[in-house]
Amino acid sequence: MNKIEIFLIRHGETEWNAEGRLQGWLDSNLTPTGRLHAEKLRDFLAQETFHAVYSSPSQRALQTANILTNQKMNIIQDKRLQEIRLGNWQGRLIEEILQNDSKRYLHYTESPELYDPDPESERFEQVSKRMGEFLHNCVQKHDGERIVVVTHGVAIRALLVAIRQLPIQEIWNTGEIIGTSLTKLIVENGVVMPVFIGKTPHLENSH
Repeated sequence: MNKIEIFLIRHGETEWNAEGRLQGWLDSNLTPTGRLHAEKLRDFLAQETFHAVYSSPSQRALQTANILTNQKMNIIQDKRLQEIRLGNWQGRLIEEILQNDSKRYLHYTESPELYDPDPESERFEQVSKRMGEFLHNCVQKHDGERIVVVTHGVAIRALLVAIRQLPIQEIWNTGEIIGTSLTKLIVENGVVMPVFIGKTPHLENSH
């Protein structure tokens, strides 16, 4: 098997990100800053050749993917790339959740191994499993190729936990994953190796 390069990209900043509102499987549009950062990333990657582009079906990811490709490549949507589903927290302000459901939210952010989601939500382990399955399928399909995957912050962290075989309590210690950041994986001889995590070279000296 030949080396496969996978560029994981978190979507650009959204209106709800800026408001401090949780999204999960719900959606909000990219902000002007989110679009600008996606354009800067597109320009930074302009000299690279990619063989496929995958995206979460969430609009914020698809908007980012469309900017990155200049709408010149087919974008393959895959539900496994969606963000963690957050049930009745979705669309609510974090400060409101902290007032009404603080213990569960603090488990979510500080002690993920204790996080007990409501029936309409996912566990971190479920996200890790579906992201791992997506990666496995990509490796089978794209021998020797370079691909882009536009997804979400928790989804990327959940995949990194799976790759490194870390306990779920380490999910927030995998590196900073901000909007339009790049995380690069190499798959060689059946081994997946993170090359870098959460890099933003396109935003250096950016205002």
